[in-house]
Amino acid sequence: MGCSNLSLERVERGNMKAKAIALILISLPTFIHASPPIKPSIDVVIGVDGGTESIRACCFDAHSGHILGKSHAVPYETSHPSAGWAEQDPIQWYECMVGAVRGAVDSLKDDDDASSSTYNIKAMCCDTTCCSVVALSQDYIPLRPCILWMDARSAPQAKRIMDVARASSSSGDILESFPELRVNSNGEGPISAEWLLPKAMWIKEMEPENWEKAHVICEYQDYINYRLTERMVASSCNAAVRWHHDGWEVLDRDGKREEHAGRPMGLYKALKMTDLANKLPKTTLAMGDVVGGLSKTAADDLGLPEGTLVVQGGPDAFVGMIGLGAIKPNQLCLITGSSHLHCLVTPQPVSKSGMWGAYRGAPLPNSSFAEGGQSSTGRLLVWLRDLVSGNGEEDKISYKVLDEEASKIDPGSDGLVALETWQGSRTPHTDPLARGAFVGLSLSHTRAHLFRALLEAVCYGTRACFDALESAAQQRASTAAIQKSNDVIIAGGATRSPLWLQLHADISGRTFLINENTDGPLLGCAILASVGCGVHKSVDSAVQNMVRIKDRIEPNAKRQETYDRLYKEVYLQMRPSVTNIFHTLADVRGGDLSNDDHATSRKVIASPSILAADWSDMKGELEKCIGAGLTHIHVDVFDGVFLDSPHALTFGPQMVRAINNRFPSLTLDIHLCVDRPVRFIEAMAEAGAGRLIFQWEAMSENQLQSAIQFAKLVRESGMNCGVSINPVTDVEEIFPLLRTELIDLVDILAVEPGFGGQTFNPIALEKITKLREWIDTRNDKAELITILVDGGINKGTSKFVIERGADILVAGTALFQHPSGMKDALKDLNLP
Repeated sequence: MGCSNLSLERVERGNMKAKAIALILISLPTFIHASPPIKPSIDVVIGVDGGTESIRACCFDAHSGHILGKSHAVPYETSHPSAGWAEQDPIQWYECMVGAVRGAVDSLKDDDDASSSTYNIKAMCCDTTCCSVVALSQDYIPLRPCILWMDARSAPQAKRIMDVARASSSSGDILESFPELRVNSNGEGPISAEWLLPKAMWIKEMEPENWEKAHVICEYQDYINYRLTERMVASSCNAAVRWHHDGWEVLDRDGKREEHAGRPMGLYKALKMTDLANKLPKTTLAMGDVVGGLSKTAADDLGLPEGTLVVQGGPDAFVGMIGLGAIKPNQLCLITGSSHLHCLVTPQPVSKSGMWGAYRGAPLPNSSFAEGGQSSTGRLLVWLRDLVSGNGEEDKISYKVLDEEASKIDPGSDGLVALETWQGSRTPHTDPLARGAFVGLSLSHTRAHLFRALLEAVCYGTRACFDALESAAQQRASTAAIQKSNDVIIAGGATRSPLWLQLHADISGRTFLINENTDGPLLGCAILASVGCGVHKSVDSAVQNMVRIKDRIEPNAKRQETYDRLYKEVYLQMRPSVTNIFHTLADVRGGDLSNDDHATSRKVIASPSILAADWSDMKGELEKCIGAGLTHIHVDVFDGVFLDSPHALTFGPQMVRAINNRFPSLTLDIHLCVDRPVRFIEAMAEAGAGRLIFQWEAMSENQLQSAIQFAKLVRESGMNCGVSINPVTDVEEIFPLLRTELIDLVDILAVEPGFGGQTFNPIALEKITKLREWIDTRNDKAELITILVDGGINKGTSKFVIERGADILVAGTALFQHPSGMKDALKDLNLP
């Protein structure tokens, strides 16, 4: 009993003490704080968009797609070493990405929810520009700057792909031999210089040393993912849309994929590019697949946990399709800016003239899509605004003012209709020579009419592209599958103009949808990342939860009726009506800069070969040349040894000296077809030769080193140096020599070296073309190389030689033995 009373007393005293402590805690709130409540965690994914001018990053709620914090962009540099070239530094891409990701993550601290939430970064995904090609060493270090997507240096190679494919199609059906070309307007072409294959061909042909060192040929996308995960993989979307690959077959879903499956090995073989297959990434992943976890190095650079998932992305525009929710069959998508890009998700891969694709396995493995484009759309409005504004920036008329003025004009712009093809036509009619036009101009038309007519013209062209895409998609579809989509998801600059948005709807007869978040590429990356990390089970599910429609622009029935008549009865009739006019104008003005322009823009001269002159009256023959206005003479020096014939014995230094003394105004090109040509250098220099041309085949076994040494000696003697190749020699053999910049002329022999009067060998035309392409895609110093063609030159062959790119035509019989004399002979050579 006593023990029990003591225990109760202790309990009572304990309770009183506890109450006292509680009262003290309540009375001292400024000195002691309760533990803070546990903050809710938000799952975060990071989208990274590698564009042309900068790389951006942004954090998103992985469940809802809402933006968290702010996007952060870091610009990088683009260099232009030559006209039409564009290069970037891959290492700078990564460095700028680090800054962009850190900036986006740091901005979470300023987010409104930062005080009440914690962030769990689950994954990241990158999109990049497509066809920005990188060559990497065995250590995955860039061997040269990236050849950017917009770089046009490989235009000759792109053209050659189609030429070789046509020439190699034994049945005459190019698609039977090369079905992969179906994506290029159903085998009609053209292939863009943007694509990976022509760029790879350029590296192999123009930089063979880099090609040999290249362990991997890949894209911006693949390089960035490697820097993040140390795993080299390709995106099946890139491979499908710009590599001529089958986007489904290149995937290794069951571990049984055959080597090079889905790759165009037949085309590679025809182009002598089979080694490209071994340089491309060995593994291809679909967008949304996991590439790997962040390496320790990348994690430290980015300030993220090691192992954070990196999910496969793809080309910026087509990741943008996912970000806009354009993934369902028959869904149309329009991305606007300086130009228009049209995309249609097709029920199955189909192709047709006037469209690109359809690409199997793109943008996602179980889908396909086709695309079309208009070259000049938003850029037209800039052109007109600048045209009707003052010179200073402060004098520029705002687009809002122009929109307001144009909105007061009736549909059809009071009888004024325009063609929007200012910079050529992409689709549905591919014509680089097409140009713009206004039809129906009168003195009553104002700048408002012109502006509205251009807005309407772009919309007419968009409708034509949509109609062509849908027609192609339906040509092989079952009746059940033919469900024309009346909805178009639109993004880009056109969404900022209410008038232009409405015109798109009225003229196409379709409803245009504007999403809450119109930044398709960044949101598309977030969607893919959320799927890769398991927040959403599929891309479909992620799109349903993360993409939301903000506005619907419906067509106005009355205006649609007016525009429908203008489209069918006027716009569609205009293009074929003016096509021949555009082409004639191109001829008159010399056309656009292309390979064929060399025939008209370069000065082409004739150089008589005195091998065909009357040797008994050499003085008289040379006077005829000077009288006809000729400035160059071609002197063939044969020693009877190299050609192993006693009849192949012609002129020596004495003849050269005699001609130079008597006719000092003539430039003498000396073609040495002799054994041990180095013996002649000093003697020919002393005799007054202007250029010494040696025979490539006369060099020793180590041809390149012997040729370089010979050329150096010639240049040191004060003469220019040229190289000549026999008909059987491939012109590519001498490219390494030409890169030394010791050679200023290439003599392409169209006949076997010997005496005149032989028949022209057409193989020379292919060599001229290949050499001209090489010269035109090199630097300014290479442009100083002259192409001389010798042998079989006459009235019938000269035109083709000039068209292919020759600078000097060596003719003997055609000049010295012309029945009407030298001047008439020159007219027959078709010199420009």
